[in-house]
Amino acid sequence: MNEEFLITSECTKLLKRTPGAVRNLVLRRKIPFRKPGGRLIFLRSEIEKWIEKAPGLRLRDLEG
Repeated sequence: MNEEFLITSECTKLLKRTPGAVRNLVLRRKIPFRKPGGRLIFLRSEIEKWIEKAPGLRLRDLEG
């Protein structure tokens, strides 16, 4: 399986949120993330699943 990794700026674009909002989600552990070597990264598949589980929000709502 070839996972796509996102850095914070890419995750903010996918979620249509500010960097501060994404960091806040990370600090509150509300969003799936990884921090290998101290660098914050996200797996696209995990973020997409997280979006689909959010009440009233779907990935297609954020696209386009």
